[in-house]
Amino acid sequence: MSYLQKIINGNEYSSGSALTSVAGARALTSPSQVDGNHSTDASSADKTQGLSVRYNDVSYYTGPGVSGYEFTGGFTDRTTGVAGASDVGSNVSYTSAMASSQTWYRFGFDPARQLANDSAYWTEPTPAATEGVGLFGGSYMPPGISSLFDFTFSASTYSDAVTTGDLQYTAADGSFDFSECKPGDLALIRFDFNALPQVANTTLEVGLIWQTRLSDGTPTFTFALAGQPVFFGTGTVGRTFLNRPIISAYFASQEDVNARALLAIRADNPIQIQPLTTLSVIVR
Repeated sequence: MSYLQKIINGNEYSSGSALTSVAGARALTSPSQVDGNHSTDASSADKTQGLSVRYNDVSYYTGPGVSGYEFTGGFTDRTTGVAGASDVGSNVSYTSAMASSQTWYRFGFDPARQLANDSAYWTEPTPAATEGVGLFGGSYMPPGISSLFDFTFSASTYSDAVTTGDLQYTAADGSFDFSECKPGDLALIRFDFNALPQVANTTLEVGLIWQTRLSDGTPTFTFALAGQPVFFGTGTVGRTFLNRPIISAYFASQEDVNARALLAIRADNPIQIQPLTTLSVIVR
């Protein structure tokens, strides 16, 4: 957010200009500045170019560092290519049996693949360490968030396959990590993958297998958070299609913050999928 204007008590101010025109509104120079019912707060160095004002029990924040993102190619099934620098991946077969049972194929994360695939392809600015974090090394994540992926997560209540019932999915380790987010945040998850249809007139669904959890890890609800289906019609067999759908998820409660989630696909016919990368964006 490069420019935001608010009206407080009849006075207009904007980030980057006229900050002192509002009584008690000051540029951020210390962790906490309080003046009566006006206060500014900087809980992170990332906010030092912004302005956070609390006026008559209403909070206002402007400036950079509110939202943020991280990016990874650390899928267990991506054994070729480099995140962000290659659009060629490794084929994963979604079989006829999976289509018949309407099983979701989940794309798990793996720490070894993350370290191999998340290799910075630039030199300026100096790349941050990527291990266990993602391609950008946490450089662009929101203040107070140190991780948006858990490459080592494994728990039978989520990681194991489910082969009966209305919601069936394959086994997979790892998870998106929202534990440092908060209710009211919005997650936008982009999934970059190649699709190679095997049968004409195939409908492909893309989503997140989302499991809300209590603070002690007890699951409460598990469901498929699906986006818009993709249809591959006549003339698509034998061709490769790059897809980049975005799935949104809001955090209504602490159970959503504690949630575990993995990207997944299902189709009504066999299809080949090459998982490439995923972008996890937190909007505030």
